[in-house]
Amino acid sequence: MMEHGCDCHEHGHGHGHTAEEMAALQEKQRQLVILKPHMVKIQALHDKIDAVLSKVEKDNIGLLLTQKKNLKALQREYREITTGQLAQMLPPAVMQVEREYIDNIEDILHHARLFKRGLQGNVTAEVVKNLEQSL
Repeated sequence: MMEHGCDCHEHGHGHGHTAEEMAALQEKQRQLVILKPHMVKIQALHDKIDAVLSKVEKDNIGLLLTQKKNLKALQREYREITTGQLAQMLPPAVMQVEREYIDNIEDILHHARLFKRGLQGNVTAEVVKNLEQSL
């Protein structure tokens, strides 16, 4: 097998790669180019949601509900990266972490809706008490 040089020698190993290894590396690079815009969108949505989460306190819990649109966009991106060819490009651990983040945000928004309704008198006092304890 003939070895081909690569740019990785800058990172401390001075060997060449076989044609098969180079093809695999080029395929990984192609996959990363395809995934990058999706991951950038996902990170931007995380940043928006997290910025709002950092500002929420008991007296402005309704602020969380402004994130429904961002959550829906995040769910769409998640579906896109977990179906078809894109799903094969991501390690399962990455998809699991993203799924857990989405589930956590859904849970937070659910509790925020209940808490807000409780403050408006639309749920029982016991529900409000339980929600206050969970904050």
